[in-house]
Amino acid sequence: MTVEGGITGECEDKKRIGAGEIHELLRDRICLLEYAPGAMLREIDIATEFGVSRTPVREALQRLSIEGLIEARTGIGTFVTTLDPTQLREVFDVRIELAQLFGRLTARAATPADVALLESLLTRANSLEEKFDLSEHWQINHALHFAISDLLLNKTFLETWHNLYFRAARVWYDMSRGIWPDAVRLLQLEITDLLTALRENDIEAIGYIKRNYIKFCWKRISSRQHL
Repeated sequence: MTVEGGITGECEDKKRIGAGEIHELLRDRICLLEYAPGAMLREIDIATEFGVSRTPVREALQRLSIEGLIEARTGIGTFVTTLDPTQLREVFDVRIELAQLFGRLTARAATPADVALLESLLTRANSLEEKFDLSEHWQINHALHFAISDLLLNKTFLETWHNLYFRAARVWYDMSRGIWPDAVRLLQLEITDLLTALRENDIEAIGYIKRNYIKFCWKRISSRQHL
């Protein structure tokens, strides 16, 4: 492919990006703290970056607002939200309770591909012992969240489950910098436990494992923030 052809292809790719993809990219940046709490998001800047009109950007921002990740302040602009201690506790309380519903909702059977995916994530998690890499830590947790969520067939439940995960994620990943060895150890143990349940095709056990590890994360967050 010529250089000219490559550039044209890149521009066309950018023009084809939709509101859903923009929403996911912005959401991930918020969770990775690339957009810090309180940061202003400008429609024109985002539209320019992705080579689109403001319409899909507005749609993406509206979804983020519904999810509680950003807020529009009349006459001022759109900002990344923060979670005060009460809100943070409420988010984790609900996540802990929701996790226990896994075994009570319709789910598909686990497959060898599901097991292989978690095995690959465990290998990646083990490599984190060698060096601090917040982005890789996020990517592994992100993939793990969706790998487990993919087992469930209840879309209404999943909407809430995903939303609360992303609202809490940025707090946990930010804290991981200060408790790196412990954060990695928790991730390794969680994937190991989930693998055992997955191999046994025990969806109810998966729910209780998620509940336990959400509680472990909350315990560390609350102790360090004196909540």
